[in-house]
Amino acid sequence: MSNETKPQEKLSSSPWHARKLPFALLAGLLLLVAYAWFSPYLTFVGIQRAIQSNDPSRLERYVDFPRVRESLKADLNRTLMEQAKQDESGYGALGLLFAASLVEPLVNALITPQGLASIGTGEDPQYGNLEAVRDWRLKRQGLSQVLLHHKDNPNEGIVMERQGLGWKVVRLQIQNLQK
Repeated sequence: MSNETKPQEKLSSSPWHARKLPFALLAGLLLLVAYAWFSPYLTFVGIQRAIQSNDPSRLERYVDFPRVRESLKADLNRTLMEQAKQDESGYGALGLLFAASLVEPLVNALITPQGLASIGTGEDPQYGNLEAVRDWRLKRQGLSQVLLHHKDNPNEGIVMERQGLGWKVVRLQIQNLQK
């Protein structure tokens, strides 16, 4: 008789994994959503620590340097061209020749830990206070983009974009260079 009850018990009770599967899927989905929401904050903290420790090699994990350089050069060149066009004296083009040679050194000064720390503070990029990053804030600009900015200047900062499961700095948003 005992042999006959065992098969009936197996039929009437579902396996434990079938009952717990919906809960495991829900927990996995919640973890994925939590990671998606908090991952820019994790990158933000990493950037702050890399800048505060003045460690360019550590900063490389968080910054897409080629993309930031090209974006910054394009912004600077566009601003210079617009200012040269506004000059009615005719010396704007001559000034543009001299100013264009300064774009590369300015980009190199901004793409350092001190330069990044100075964005939004009004400080000279070569002498930026590395501790100023403690006053940075994170502002979401959609699901795949955030702006890291100084608390006193929410219009200037560092733009990060989602790249796969992580985040990278892709552009500097500097008010005087933006249209």
